[in-house]
Amino acid sequence: MIVTYAAIGICILLFILIYRSPAPIDKAIELGALLPFRVKRGEYWRLLTAGFLHIRIPHILMNLFALYNFGWLERSFGPILFGSILLLAIIGGNLLSVFMGDENTITLGISGGLYGLLAAYMVLLFKLGLLQDPGIQSSLLRLLITNLIINLFPNVSRLGHAGGFLTGFAIAMLVL
Repeated sequence: MIVTYAAIGICILLFILIYRSPAPIDKAIELGALLPFRVKRGEYWRLLTAGFLHIRIPHILMNLFALYNFGWLERSFGPILFGSILLLAIIGGNLLSVFMGDENTITLGISGGLYGLLAAYMVLLFKLGLLQDPGIQSSLLRLLITNLIINLFPNVSRLGHAGGFLTGFAIAMLVL
């Protein structure tokens, strides 16, 4: 689970840098938080770097718990495919936020990548014919309902989640 642990480590390191700063939002922007108007001016690295930044403790705890729980997929997909889905889903989610969201909204967090992994997991279940299993159906339904509820919270990047999910789905359909 080298990719999983590396992503967790990067998120924690960057969180510490942000959390210890007297101006956490400014520090997050300095480190690469997503600002659509800046991406449109050529700061394209923000499409990826924003995925590893978190400002609030509950946000990072929830995201890293989810990433750790998806880590078993790294063994199934292999580190290259797993890492590719994670990174490209972060970028895909942030791209959708840039082009369909508010120009001045600051976006950060790895959840677009997590939604990409969720989509890839669903494609894997479908391709393996496991969606007929009642236990898997029940587990997947709980996971989907939980994620729908999360999208009802304020300050959640629904576009980032949707873009990450669509990106992960597309990659999994092409590769699996």
